[in-house]
Amino acid sequence: MKPPRLLLATALLFLYFTCFAQSGFKALTKAAADSAQVQKYDAAIKLLLKAKTLKGRDTAYADWVNTYLGSNYEALNKIDSAIYYYGEAVKYSESKKDNATLAFLYNHLGSIELLFTQRYLKAIDYLNRQLVYTRLMKDSTSLFDCLNNLGIAYKGLNKYDVSLSYFNKVSSNNSKHNSSKNIALLLTGDIYSLMKKYPTALNYYDRAISGLTILNDSTDLFTAYANKGDCLMQQDKIYESIVCFKKAQQFITPYIAKANKVALYHNFAYAYGRQRAFDKAFYFQNLEEVTKDSINIDGINKAVAEMSAKYELRQKQDSLVINKQKLVLADAKTKENERNLIILLVVLIAVTVFFISIYRIRQLRFKNSLQQQEAAQNELKLIHQYQLSESELKAIRSQMNPHFMFNVLNSIESYIMDSDRKTASRLIQKFASLTRLILENSTKSLVTADKEWKALMLYTELEATRYNHAFTYNFIADESLELKTLILPPMLIQPLIENAILHGLIAESRSDAHLDVRLEKTKTGICITVSDNGLGMEKSAKMPKKLAGVKERSIGIAFIKERIEMINLQNNTTVAKFSIAAGENGAGTVATVCLSLLNEGQ
Repeated sequence: MKPPRLLLATALLFLYFTCFAQSGFKALTKAAADSAQVQKYDAAIKLLLKAKTLKGRDTAYADWVNTYLGSNYEALNKIDSAIYYYGEAVKYSESKKDNATLAFLYNHLGSIELLFTQRYLKAIDYLNRQLVYTRLMKDSTSLFDCLNNLGIAYKGLNKYDVSLSYFNKVSSNNSKHNSSKNIALLLTGDIYSLMKKYPTALNYYDRAISGLTILNDSTDLFTAYANKGDCLMQQDKIYESIVCFKKAQQFITPYIAKANKVALYHNFAYAYGRQRAFDKAFYFQNLEEVTKDSINIDGINKAVAEMSAKYELRQKQDSLVINKQKLVLADAKTKENERNLIILLVVLIAVTVFFISIYRIRQLRFKNSLQQQEAAQNELKLIHQYQLSESELKAIRSQMNPHFMFNVLNSIESYIMDSDRKTASRLIQKFASLTRLILENSTKSLVTADKEWKALMLYTELEATRYNHAFTYNFIADESLELKTLILPPMLIQPLIENAILHGLIAESRSDAHLDVRLEKTKTGICITVSDNGLGMEKSAKMPKKLAGVKERSIGIAFIKERIEMINLQNNTTVAKFSIAAGENGAGTVATVCLSLLNEGQ
């Protein structure tokens, strides 16, 4: 049995610590409430945070302290911290099934998301939860306020029809508890103004002003008159809008937000500017700028406060994480960690080697595949080049036709024999120039158009002279084309001119025999057209296949088709085309070769 004095001392110590602990939490929260009442929110927060440290040591402790922390942080515009502590308070209130506190918390969370963060979907979620708990408590006053807030949230999402449905629920209810009716009318006017339904908007503004005037609600009367003035200004009713703005100005109080004042001063300046009252417009413009500067300073202060709150919150969270990590590390075994580390390193090395090997094998396979593809492409390119060279060689043989050369030389001999040395000399010069151009062009896959054009004209002139000018001819090149820079495949058009002369113009004698050669620019490139008014394709086909000094027509055309096909294959396009058809009314022949427009250097 313990001595009586020891028992008495133990009992006194128990009572002392119990009373101290209980009075400690209550004293701190009461002191915090007193500080908040005089707007000393920083002091209140310090006291409440100190009260939180008594958790588990004070029987009077309760987690509702988070609610007070949230409201004090909200008063300081430290939004992240307010949301955090309201969230902690929600957890506690849900465990206690405290509907009144839950309605209060969700109202504040919804308002924060609505006014500060503008995360409207999150605000709608919180406000819908508030609506549930408000209805459970049958709290009519909070119900109408919540419906208005939901309407504002949907307005932020530009869902005007949904907003109107919520505002109408409030404005159409004549309950004595409905103190939000006038606000709903005002908000409805704002929606109709946004929808440019100005007469309807003005009707709602007037109804709202009438109700607010009875209540002498200066803050909302300011908003109503300012918004009505803006609505009138949208309709170019400048004088009436200024009247409303002046009435709004009468209700400016310290509780009017600076942003709303800025909007009013801006509208004043605009309206007076429209009335050409520039002195008044300038005055309100300056007032607007001064108020904006004040807002910017407030914004900077608010941002600094928010950053400091985030830092405090993060510091607390980090300290909790660090403490947990220290406990985990203290309980862990060093040898087990070392063994796990060695195993992890071995596995990592093995996996790394495995993936490097796979990567290397894939790279080699890919490189081999590329080499095979490149070899196949080179082979195909060489085949096409060979075929094109063969085709060009055939064209050279066709152009350097022995019959043509023999007949030209005979013509020169004839002029010499007739003592027409001047004509004979000119023929020799032209024949030499043509031969030189043909030989020069035959060494290249592409030549400049001026050289090819000159070769074609020389050939045609020689043929006209050889046949004693039995036909006339005309060469026309598009003036927009630079022949010296334009490049063409050589010896592609000459067989068409030769066919037109031999199989069309001199096959039967006629006085108006004519050859026309045109070089034209098109949307996709260039086209060279050789047309004659000679015998025509049908009649030519019925003539004997071989005349003296005349080649078979189909051979030259076959060469051209083959070369066109090779050009398209080599360039991987279908731009190059060849067509041949009878002329108008079946008279003569029209042959056209179309190619890509290429210049030197491309």
